[in-house]
Amino acid sequence: MTKLARVTTTVWILILLLAATRGSAAAQAASPEEQLAQKYAPIAMLRQQTASCDKKGEGYFPAPVDLVLGNPEVALKQIGSTDNAADDPVIKMGPTAQDLAGKDDTYYLDFPGNPRKAKCDFENNFKRFVGLQGTKPTTYAHIVVDQSKGELALQYWFWYYFNDWNNTHESDWEMIQLIFNATSAQDALGQEPVKAGYAQHGGGELGDWGTSKITVEDGHPLVFPGAGSHATYFGAETYVGWGENGTGFGCDRTYAPNVRTPLNPVLVPDTIDPNGPFAFFLFGGRWGERESWEFNGPFGPNLGTKWNDPFNAMADWRTSSLKVPTSKTIGPNATDFFCGASALGSKILIQFGVHPWLLLAIIVGILGGIGLLFIVKRHDLGAAFGIYRGHFGTFLGIGLLTIPIGILFNGFAILAREYPPAEWVVKWFNDTAGARLAAAAIVGGFQQVAMVLVISPPVIEAVRSIRAGEEPGVQKSFRESYGHIWAIAVALMIMGVILGALVLLVIGIPIAIWLAVRWQFFGQAIVLDDAPSARAALRQSRESVRGRWWPALGDSLVFQIIALLPGPFIGALLMLLGKTSVQFANAFSSVVFAITIPFSIIGLTLAYLHYRDRPVAHAAARDEVRPVDQTTPKLVPEG
Repeated sequence: MTKLARVTTTVWILILLLAATRGSAAAQAASPEEQLAQKYAPIAMLRQQTASCDKKGEGYFPAPVDLVLGNPEVALKQIGSTDNAADDPVIKMGPTAQDLAGKDDTYYLDFPGNPRKAKCDFENNFKRFVGLQGTKPTTYAHIVVDQSKGELALQYWFWYYFNDWNNTHESDWEMIQLIFNATSAQDALGQEPVKAGYAQHGGGELGDWGTSKITVEDGHPLVFPGAGSHATYFGAETYVGWGENGTGFGCDRTYAPNVRTPLNPVLVPDTIDPNGPFAFFLFGGRWGERESWEFNGPFGPNLGTKWNDPFNAMADWRTSSLKVPTSKTIGPNATDFFCGASALGSKILIQFGVHPWLLLAIIVGILGGIGLLFIVKRHDLGAAFGIYRGHFGTFLGIGLLTIPIGILFNGFAILAREYPPAEWVVKWFNDTAGARLAAAAIVGGFQQVAMVLVISPPVIEAVRSIRAGEEPGVQKSFRESYGHIWAIAVALMIMGVILGALVLLVIGIPIAIWLAVRWQFFGQAIVLDDAPSARAALRQSRESVRGRWWPALGDSLVFQIIALLPGPFIGALLMLLGKTSVQFANAFSSVVFAITIPFSIIGLTLAYLHYRDRPVAHAAARDEVRPVDQTTPKLVPEG
C-alpha cells in the first residue's frame, strides 16, 4: 500500500468514527420526554375517500399549524363593534406564531372560504397548501405530571384544517392521552400506560391498556377519527355521538377501508417562549372564522381543562360508545333515522344561517302542510282508529308477525355478508360502504316485500270481515288471505320492475310517483274484490283513483307517515334523552312498527273502499272495472 493510500484510508476511518460519535451523541441528546413522545406516537386510521370531497371519507389529516401560520391567505382579525363578522377589521394577513402570542379572545383566524358554504373549497385549499409546503401528518405531544397522584399524562393533540361534519367550522383540535403510574418521563419509559382516553365531542371514552379494546402496533396506539368530525374512537365502526357539552350531534363513521397514517410527534415544551416556534400555544383567540354557535372557530387546547388539568378532565368520560348495528331491524331503523335526521338537521342549521327567513318559511310551510293534511284526513283517521281500537287484539296479533320476519331477514343479512355469493360481491368492491349499503338495501327491499306479502293480506281480510259483520281472528284472517299471496306477489313484482326502472332514469321519478299512487291499492283489489290477475288488480286500483289522484296521495302520505315514522322517532328519542343502548332503541322501534303497520293498512283499505264505491264517471271505466256489490257498507262502520 502506498503512502498516499494509507493516508487516505486513515482519513476515511477518522471521518466514519467522527460521524458515529456525533450520531451517538445526537441519540443520547434526546430527552426522556422526547423519547416517550416518540415511543407511543399514535397511528391515525383515517377513513378512505372514494373520491375527492367524499363526505363519508376523511379529506384531512392531522397537520402542523405551520400550514396556516405565515400563510398570506389567512387573516388575523379582531371582533369589531357590530355583530356582522364582515365588518371585523383585519389585523394582519399571514400572521406568525409570534403575532398570535398574547392575543385575547377578541381575536380570531380567518381562512379562505365560507364554512357555511364549504362545498369542496376547504379540502381543495388544504391539499393545495400541503402540496406547496410539503406538510406531513403531525401530532403535538404534551406531558403533564401530577406529583400528588403519582400519575403522568402523555397527550397527543391533533390539529385539523377544517371540521367537515354536522357542525362545519374552520380548524379542529382533538386529542388522546395515555396515563402512566409515574412521576417523570424517565419512569414512564420503563413501563406501559395503565389506561387511555380518547376525546370525543367535548367528552371522551376510556380504555384499559393491554385489553383488546385498544389496538397497538409496536407500542403505537391506533386511533380511529370520525370522518369529518375527527372525534377519536377505539375501533372501526359507526358510532352514535352527541357532545356532552352541546357539541356535535350525529353519527361518526370510522369503519373500513381506512388509510394507515403514522403521525410525527412534536414535543411541546413546558414553558412557552412568546418569541419561539411554539408561541401559538399562547394564543387566546379562536382558530377559525367568527360564526354563531357550533359553527364558530374553536379555541386552542391551551385554554381548556384537558390541557391544564387532564386527570380531572377525564374523570367523567365514558367507558363505551354507542355503535350503530350493521344489520337491518324490523321496519324502519331507529339508528338509520337518527343518523339521517341529525345530518339533515345540521344541513338545515347551516342553511338557516345562510338564508334564515327563507329556510324558516320553508320549514313552517312543510310542517303546516303536514298538519293541514292530517286535519283534512281527520275523518279517515277516525274511521281507521275506530276499527283498529275495536279489534286491537286481532290486528296486534297480525302485526307481531313482523318480528319473526325481521329476525329472519336479520339472519339472512348476516349470512349474505359473510358467505358467497354476496361475500364475493362485497369483497370485490373492497368492502366499501357503498357495497355494504347496496347489500343492506337489497336485503331491506326483500324484507319490505315480505311485509307486504305476509302482513297486508290478513289485515285487509280482517277489515273485510268486520265490514261484513263477522268477527275477525288472527288465524282466520291469515287462512282466508293465503290464496291471494301469489297474485299480490306478481303485482308487486310488476310494480317493482316498472317503478325501479323509472327511478333509475332519475327523470322518470315524477312518473314513478304518479304511478305508485295510482297502483297502491292493488292488494285491496285482490283481497276484497277477487281481481282475477295482477294486471287486473293494478288496473282496478288505477280506476279507483281516477280523478282523485291528489286525495289518494294525501291518504298515502298520512298513513305511511303513521306507519314508518313513530318507531324510529321514538327509538331516536330513547337514545338521545334516555341514553339507552342502540339495540334496545332499535328493538323498541320494531315493536312500535308492529303496532302501527296494521293501522296504516286499515286506513288505506278504507280509502280504497271509499274511492271504489263512488259513482264511476266514464262509461269506459265502467266497462273495465268489475261490477261492485251495491250492498257494501259505507266507509264509517255503524256503531
